[in-house]
Amino acid sequence: MLIEIKDKWGDIILSGEYESIKDCVESNRDVNFSYADFRGADFSGADFRDANLYGANFRDAINYRDQHSIFQEMIRQQKVDTFSESEWAAIAQIIVHSLCWNSIKKRFADVIPHVFEILANQGYSEWLDYWNELLSENTKE
Repeated sequence: MLIEIKDKWGDIILSGEYESIKDCVESNRDVNFSYADFRGADFSGADFRDANLYGANFRDAINYRDQHSIFQEMIRQQKVDTFSESEWAAIAQIIVHSLCWNSIKKRFADVIPHVFEILANQGYSEWLDYWNELLSENTKE
């Protein structure tokens, strides 16, 4: 299928025939995706590791829950005073170490829910939704 990735001004950053957005992104790791408009994209299985996503728009994107690079960019777009010092410390550990969900739950259960709530209020709810799923699984056990 033809995939075109445009920036927020409508200029084409990348265009070509790909099987999916995942295939497109992974085939073009050297492309600068700064200010890319990924609205509505499905990121199932995509790997953005080392991609430059500065200023990218992910509004209405789906299946980004396990994307540390997207999480990092959404955090970067927040005002510095949005999070407490303990939340920033947790965020840094998650980003630097690409922590899995079990590690996040084990190490930061007291501070990270508020971070996910803030992102959910801005339209990025997959992290909070999954967090709540994890918590409900614990109560069933």
